[in-house]
Amino acid sequence: MKVLGISGSLRNARYGAGSEQLAQELQNLSSETALTEFLQSQTRMCVEDVISAGLNDDIPFDQVYENLQSRSGDKGLSNSEAALAAGLWGAIQEGADIEHVGLAPYFPMNGKKRHLKQLKKIIMESDAFLVSGPVYFGDRGSLIQAFIEFISNDSDLKAHCFGKVYAGIAVGAKRNGGQETQLIYQLIDMCNLNMLAVGNSHKTSAQYGGTVMAGDVGTAWSDQYGLETSIGTGKRLAQVALSREACQSLSLKDRAKIGIWLVQDSSDHRGLAKINEWIDEHGRNDVDYQVLDLTHQEIYRCIACDLCPTHHAPADEYACIIKTGKDFFVRHHADLVSVDAILLAAYSPIDRQDVTSVYQQFMERSRYLRRGNYLLGDRLVAPLVITELNANQNLHIRMLTSLIRHHTIVHHPLIAVENEGEIINESFLLDQLDNFAREAIEITKSRLSRDPQHSDTWYNPIGYLISNERNQEDRRQGVLTKVFDEHQVVLTKEKSRRIAAK
Repeated sequence: MKVLGISGSLRNARYGAGSEQLAQELQNLSSETALTEFLQSQTRMCVEDVISAGLNDDIPFDQVYENLQSRSGDKGLSNSEAALAAGLWGAIQEGADIEHVGLAPYFPMNGKKRHLKQLKKIIMESDAFLVSGPVYFGDRGSLIQAFIEFISNDSDLKAHCFGKVYAGIAVGAKRNGGQETQLIYQLIDMCNLNMLAVGNSHKTSAQYGGTVMAGDVGTAWSDQYGLETSIGTGKRLAQVALSREACQSLSLKDRAKIGIWLVQDSSDHRGLAKINEWIDEHGRNDVDYQVLDLTHQEIYRCIACDLCPTHHAPADEYACIIKTGKDFFVRHHADLVSVDAILLAAYSPIDRQDVTSVYQQFMERSRYLRRGNYLLGDRLVAPLVITELNANQNLHIRMLTSLIRHHTIVHHPLIAVENEGEIINESFLLDQLDNFAREAIEITKSRLSRDPQHSDTWYNPIGYLISNERNQEDRRQGVLTKVFDEHQVVLTKEKSRRIAAK
């Protein structure tokens, strides 16, 4: 399984044989310490190149940039490449093969695109995609935009990328330099190409991807936390892609369970009625659909208590501080954690006076599920939104960015457009529902087929000192080991019960 690392910066230092050499150099690094030293030395070379190109000689930067084009391409790393190299090193640690490609030779600063047959060949020979680039005004740079358009306009590439796993890394000049917005926009674009998206790993709090702080040339190596997010992103990408590949010879003994959780609807239950109609008439026989209408449930608001969850517990044990019997989570915790895939559903009309929405309360309260070692992790998820034409809510974007933080695998949003009471894109929507169900089966096989001993996904309470102290104490007292051991037993039994060789 090959992860293609794509660097989207005009300052890329590696290309041609230099890209191949980078892959080998990363293979030879045996530790994170060695990686950091390598990134420091390679980014320093870029500083030296810029200086030798005339930066200190009062030459305009466009001339400096032109002088840089004479580099051999076999040494040095730009900031974006350094962040990408960290991610690729993470992928190697999980057992993936890697390849590096810089986009600048294919989409130059000016002039026509070139060597696109070569780029297409590289993409067609790859199984997963890790994309790194600088932030421009809170968005990706034009090289990455050109790369996305290149895939969008080629039927072969679109077909090849369908169902492939994607992850992103963003490099900005400061910690809040637009990295997350860039990753969000890129996430949406990649999902719209029918790729499956993942974020960074649980060790750096499972967010949107790698976020590196680097402004001046040659500074990326010093952002240790940013590099950790990049390493985790590469590891996460490789884990999911390798698991999908490894489960191809397996089958489910039972049916995958898709939870459809309706969090917004009209008073006449139009959204619920349409969802039930789709399932009754077009649902797959190899899938169980569990529809939960939350819109008239009592969902208490999250009070952001100092210790969440209240205690480390097995997945089927409710561990939120809110205990009242009326609360939806108290009554339905077991239903929530037992699903294999999730469609977070909503009906969005123009007139909101007749709408009940519990979306925000629901997402807030799912905090304990995330902090309880990602109880929804490794599930396929997507928004399912029925939106009246011109409703202009964009709820699917909020859903997408919230769901990925549960350490999930994100599918293309499913959006049905209603006009004068009719779903005008129903055929397309039904195809998307069917594709989601097929992918849910594959992702479920992938999740269950892993060695339970390697299922050590733990929430890392970065920024929460009280929770971190509790974690350390529970580790010293053996509480975490006990919960982990119990978790392995449950996973082993579920794997035996549900997975078979074809």
